[in-house]
Amino acid sequence: MIRRFTVIACVLALTPFAARAQEAEQPERLFLLGAGVYATTNPYATAKKKTQTGVLPLFVYQTQRLTADLSGLAVTAWGNDHIKLEGRVAPRFQLVDPKDTRDFAFLKRDTGVDIGGRISGAAGPATLSVEYLRDVASETKGQEINLDLTLSASPLEKLSVDAVVGVSWKDEKLATWLYGLSEKEAGKVRAFEYGRTARAASGGVLVPSLGVQARYQVTDRLFVIAAAEVELFDNDITDSPLMAKDHTAAGFVSLVRRF
Repeated sequence: MIRRFTVIACVLALTPFAARAQEAEQPERLFLLGAGVYATTNPYATAKKKTQTGVLPLFVYQTQRLTADLSGLAVTAWGNDHIKLEGRVAPRFQLVDPKDTRDFAFLKRDTGVDIGGRISGAAGPATLSVEYLRDVASETKGQEINLDLTLSASPLEKLSVDAVVGVSWKDEKLATWLYGLSEKEAGKVRAFEYGRTARAASGGVLVPSLGVQARYQVTDRLFVIAAAEVELFDNDITDSPLMAKDHTAAGFVSLVRRF
């Protein structure tokens, strides 16, 4: 939850420079640095605040085969003008977690580390990507598959806009970590553990999402980046006593400079 939102912001920051390097057909080192403010709704029951705000750094470092940003590390294993295959190392963190509630602050959700891969294909204004990630830090002990379709447009010379439609499958362990209560945490009576307790669904959960991204070039090196995303939750998620809303929304505005 919300993690995909930070991925969107980093990808958006990188897009124009990656395209420029590809057109030049030569390797290019890229370094972007900036910061912005975010606002996100809290979908958990008994949330202390309905909306939380904060400051989020934004950085991108890219060489011909390596990209490091807020979403983690990506190493290109193979690629051409249309298809790219990458290995991924990604931190798992949330801008909102159960600590921000009155009744579920006892739940511990530390930052984890996932590894996996991503394949993406581009055709005209459309890019389709499939990503697989699995926990290797024994934090969530889960895995997920993310499918995203991005459509890009440039209505003005200095303005680029992307629309993103996605769906994420999260297995039972990751779904419990994000949306439920394990028996170890809450006991058998209160637990909502996917694939184990009677009330919780088996087979993991599907989470669709919608996003809009915009980038405006202020100068040759200065950019304003904005992104917004909504994730939608079905009954498999909202039946959990931890969850109070059937969606969550987040927005982010940042000023980024290229060095």
